[in-house]
Amino acid sequence: MKKRLFTLVMFIAGLGVLSGYAQLSDEEYAYITMDLQGILNLTMTTNPQVDFSFSSIAEYKQGIVKYNATQLEVDATVAWDMYVYAASDTWTQVEAYSTNGAAVLPAEILEINSSYDNSAITGGVGLDNNLVSLKGLTNSGMDDATPDANTQFLMGGDNTLAGVDENGAPGTADGNPNTHKFRISYRLKPNVPATFPNSTIALDDVTLGNAVDYAQAGYYYIEVVYSLVEDL
Repeated sequence: MKKRLFTLVMFIAGLGVLSGYAQLSDEEYAYITMDLQGILNLTMTTNPQVDFSFSSIAEYKQGIVKYNATQLEVDATVAWDMYVYAASDTWTQVEAYSTNGAAVLPAEILEINSSYDNSAITGGVGLDNNLVSLKGLTNSGMDDATPDANTQFLMGGDNTLAGVDENGAPGTADGNPNTHKFRISYRLKPNVPATFPNSTIALDDVTLGNAVDYAQAGYYYIEVVYSLVEDL
């Protein structure tokens, strides 16, 4: 009996030893990567063409304002700046209706404002809700494709002042309508004759080569560029 009991105890002890070495394991590793692309989306939600037609003396004298004619929305995952300029120094005349007057009109006869007040910036020229002359390609500093202290900013600035970083924060237009949605208004005021007195450049400026200081009747166009870039 003792021999059988001893054998049983040894068997149970042997099972305990075996169970201690039976905890086998194995491992595999999954490597997870993440690619966060910086996103800058600028969307114009309105018709890109804005038409001005002056067909009465009253319209010439009072001018025409196109309120909220261009509406822009910004969606961004990074800090950003946005600026505006004319793609040329002068308007392009498509058709002349008269042989009198100057046919070369400076970009600056177009006035522009923004619903967002960016006037407090220290680098560049901040637009706000006051109508001011839109700068042409050269006067805006964009003739070398690089914004500078002369560039008109709707948000942010050129960061030329050391230690100052002015920009728009990451965010969506839907989530941040006050800072990521822009309503742009335009004004043209020819006067009689059409001298565009609010322009920062006169029609008889020597650089334009005009012999007279009033505009020729005709059909003109100019391209306005809105540029959204990662914080400068």
